[in-house]
Amino acid sequence: MLTKDLLRNTIFKDEIRPLLIDPNDRELINAAEQLLEVFKKSVGKTRETLLVASKEVIDGIPCEAVITRGFEKLLLDQTEFDTSTDAELVQFRQNLFTRTSALLAQQVFVDLQAYHDQIREEFQESHEELAQKLYADLPPYQQVLRFKTYSPQNLLHRYNCAQVQGLLLRSNHLIIQLSEVQPKLLRQLCKYLRFHQLLAQITSESEGTYLITIDGPLNLFFQTQKYGLNLANFFPAVLHQPRWQLRAQIQLTKQKKHQLLLDDSCGIRSHYQHYLAYVPQEIELFQQTFQKKTRDWNVEPAQQFVPLEGELYCFPDYVFKHISGTEVSMELFHAWHLSHLTARLRYLEKHGKIPLIVGMAKSLEKDSQVAEILKNSKYFSDFGFIFRDMPSVDKVLTILERFVDKMPLFSNNRSKPD
Repeated sequence: MLTKDLLRNTIFKDEIRPLLIDPNDRELINAAEQLLEVFKKSVGKTRETLLVASKEVIDGIPCEAVITRGFEKLLLDQTEFDTSTDAELVQFRQNLFTRTSALLAQQVFVDLQAYHDQIREEFQESHEELAQKLYADLPPYQQVLRFKTYSPQNLLHRYNCAQVQGLLLRSNHLIIQLSEVQPKLLRQLCKYLRFHQLLAQITSESEGTYLITIDGPLNLFFQTQKYGLNLANFFPAVLHQPRWQLRAQIQLTKQKKHQLLLDDSCGIRSHYQHYLAYVPQEIELFQQTFQKKTRDWNVEPAQQFVPLEGELYCFPDYVFKHISGTEVSMELFHAWHLSHLTARLRYLEKHGKIPLIVGMAKSLEKDSQVAEILKNSKYFSDFGFIFRDMPSVDKVLTILERFVDKMPLFSNNRSKPD
């Protein structure tokens, strides 16, 4: 991700426009090639050595420094450094400080050199070796473990994508309009929404056209940094859609808000795989724990929409299938999903007959609005639960059995985009 000082944009009236680079620019490709070579050769070296070599390249390239420093930042994000705690180093530092404190208390040295001589004799290492060892775990001395490379042109595309992501970190809301929708790609986009713990209002405007509205981090009261990163990391998934338009309200300063308008003609290429294969560890753990406790139910990540009234759609987290054929979905609401949770509970209280379990993060209990809704929600008392880090399998199983008993009362239609 690019920091604010590395973002390049222009403002025309109320519109903010990211300054994208030409991914076929020969001069920029050459700059990318040189920086990539430095990072490829950095494995086994220190962060400080890497940054010195990178700066030499940046200083010698006839390109805007803000662009090449942006390249450098993206490549650093691809670099893994050794940040582990070395127990021997911690013990060595403690021994050295303890011994130094004792020697200073004795006041036996007339100058610094005498102290260096005494320490060298006791620890059997030179002053230079001791100094290097003393600070070996500070960031400049961290060793490069591995580097995940790009092709030069892909780095340029990644840079353009990061320019947009940097703006979305400072957004109040994000609206995406999709047309010529392919059902598989739409479901995939929704999987990325759930993967990044984002909730959206999904509505069908017409045949093959959908509107996705997502709250931005500046529209929340807490945990905006994590949510902002999730939203920014979701953007590359949008680039896989064939026809899309994006509108976001960006606030770079407290005084002024700007509109970001972007569509599929921008030419930005996604660096995400076309299909999301990775499953978060907490999802795998819940599935494994759940299947160990029951043979009557099967659980898997959701693949389909749950249709709601008025051309609204919900894309849940899990789908449970009973041996009787009963299917029940489960939607989880995290700490930053306050507005979506209250809207969903009001909807379910009004309409009710939907095979949907609602899981709510415990931190949301503190909100007075949520507390009032829960107090009066018959639906949540029957088919909802509160969780901390991960849903309780026992709680979920108890609720699922209620659906088996009451299933004739519920509808279980499939949604349009299948």
